[in-house]
Amino acid sequence: MINGIGCDILSISRFKNIIETTPAFLKRCFSEREIDEYRKRNDITYLASRFAAKEAVVKSLSKYNHDLNSIEILNDIDGKPYVIMQNQSKPNILISISYESEYVMAYAVLSSIL
Repeated sequence: MINGIGCDILSISRFKNIIETTPAFLKRCFSEREIDEYRKRNDITYLASRFAAKEAVVKSLSKYNHDLNSIEILNDIDGKPYVIMQNQSKPNILISISYESEYVMAYAVLSSIL
């Protein structure tokens, strides 16, 4: 059963500007694993897609209050993104991430109440 849906779209250039002008933003919104992966890849689109996915997850939770740092978006061995939430081993949230040259977009579906 679907209990929530969230969607977010983000301008990559706008996001890049935020990262460059507000260094504290990284630690406020991303886990160490996400930051490490971003630095390995050296790809702003990767980080922007994670931010959009986190926003989509928050929207899917609607009545639940989570800060972005408590949500982690990682990839499994096949490259499929998945969600880890602080204090929950396996949340029932499915995500999809897409991007083009200027924008990233993410959808999240909450399949059961957490």
